Amino acid sequence: MELNQLLVYVEEMKKRRGFNGTNLEQEMVLLTEEVGELAQEIRRIFVSGEISPENRRDLAFEVVDCLIYLLSIANMAGVKDIEGYLLEKEAINTRRFE
Repeated sequence: MELNQLLVYVEEMKKRRGFNGTNLEQEMVLLTEEVGELAQEIRRIFVSGEISPENRRDLAFEVVDCLIYLLSIANMAGVKDIEGYLLEKEAINTRRFE
């Protein structure tokens, strides 16, 4: 699935599950909570000294949760071509760091 397709998926999924009643500020708070959970997973990996299959799966799930909230924020702000913005921003970054 491409990024723009993921935007559509997230928007439809939120409607189906009744999660489309938030605003940008609430969504940002929820994203921040998910980033905290991602940090906990990274800490758990650091403490154990290895990435086990279970750690990798848990970490991936937290990354996915963060991605869902990021795409939800983009949707709420009317961003429909996230792929285009990614390419445009990467072109800017490339020029900056060459």
